[in-house]
Amino acid sequence: MFKIFGNRFLKDTAGEADNRVLEPIKVTIVAFEDGRSENCGLFLQQVLARYDFLAVNFYDEKTDKTFLNLQGKNFFDCFDTGKQILKKTKADVLIWGLRQADKIRLNFQIAGQYEADDLLTVSLLDGLYLPFAYFEQKKLPEVMAELLAAIILMAGGERPEVLKKLTEDIGRNGTPQGLSVVYMPYVLNMLALVYLHAKRDVLQLKDVNLISSMLENAHNAASGLKDGLLTGSIYAHFGQLYQYAAEMFARHKYTFYRNAAECCRRAQKYFNRYSYPYDFGILSYRLSKLYFGYWKQVSDIQALRDAVFHLREAEKIFTNATFPYFWAKIEGDLGFYLSMLGLFSHSDEISMLAVENYKKRQKVYTKDLWPLKWAKAQEDIGNIFYNSGKQLNDEEYLEEAIKYYEEAAEIYENHKLSAELKQMQVCIAKCDEHIKRIAKQIMLA
Repeated sequence: MFKIFGNRFLKDTAGEADNRVLEPIKVTIVAFEDGRSENCGLFLQQVLARYDFLAVNFYDEKTDKTFLNLQGKNFFDCFDTGKQILKKTKADVLIWGLRQADKIRLNFQIAGQYEADDLLTVSLLDGLYLPFAYFEQKKLPEVMAELLAAIILMAGGERPEVLKKLTEDIGRNGTPQGLSVVYMPYVLNMLALVYLHAKRDVLQLKDVNLISSMLENAHNAASGLKDGLLTGSIYAHFGQLYQYAAEMFARHKYTFYRNAAECCRRAQKYFNRYSYPYDFGILSYRLSKLYFGYWKQVSDIQALRDAVFHLREAEKIFTNATFPYFWAKIEGDLGFYLSMLGLFSHSDEISMLAVENYKKRQKVYTKDLWPLKWAKAQEDIGNIFYNSGKQLNDEEYLEEAIKYYEEAAEIYENHKLSAELKQMQVCIAKCDEHIKRIAKQIMLA
């Protein structure tokens, strides 16, 4: 009666509901009829509704059916409208559809799409093409239904066992009937990201090779299609794969960091900052992480400068007005990177720039609403003044450090965080020790 996927089930209409289920992922499918293709969205809803880990809603209110061309300003129209629909329907995943001749293009949107600090998130530009004949004949091959369910699982929430079983089943089923080579690069591109997500906690080098092979085949098959978004997406997924591998395999960090950075830079040539700024910006953010990781490996100060440069690029795109929490994270990362750059390049000017970035972060994580996050920024600023005061033998900097440490300590004490409070007391004592040492040097001079 049921096809088992881990602790989840594919429902048989003749069976009884199983009560042992997790909270389903809420999916909204936006109607994408164009006057010639009726009920494509409804058919997709019926296909996906068979999976009990999905709660699928069909959204048929009036929307402009043209903006999934994803060209120029249409991208912003699509993204902003999608955010409104996600909020209105309280969905985890939104599926856009657009008919283009004999093909149907599907794209996937989630709340906070360009704000997640997860390497394996799906982009709105990641598209999947399917033959219109599937929708016209109301026959979607099982393997394609499973791929769509897997993409939703990846995008909308953690179901590791379910996703693992789905990917195994997809691998056994192979290429579905009626799917020509024109569609394969899109399928392989999305399948590679799904497979990486399914293997994320147990990733092995053989998995890296397999996923890399999928993406390589997708890239080769896409060469004659002249689809810049597809090519950019493939390079972006290569970057995600190698960046994730760099974090997993210590012996190969250098190679994976280098390959990931090269792929991200190539992807940016297709996702330019003017037409697709959010994808350009998230690639810049990932590049900053890559160069910072590379710097930790080889202590090359230029790599640290490159990390700051790419993070500055991301900062220009993800502003406080439109992405406040991601902007705050970027400011915090900039504060940390600049504090390291100032420390190791012995630049007081750069260190003070780091202070300004931490203070910008506190505009979002205020003392009243986020006291612990605010206190952590105070602690980080205190560390900058302490390091500068220690390097320059500057008593004023050390006194400034004490002020920030004391303000952080007050918050930690109020929240009964004894370990954090003790750390601040140690930091204050170190500052006092250096101040006394400076005073003694002045007396002896």
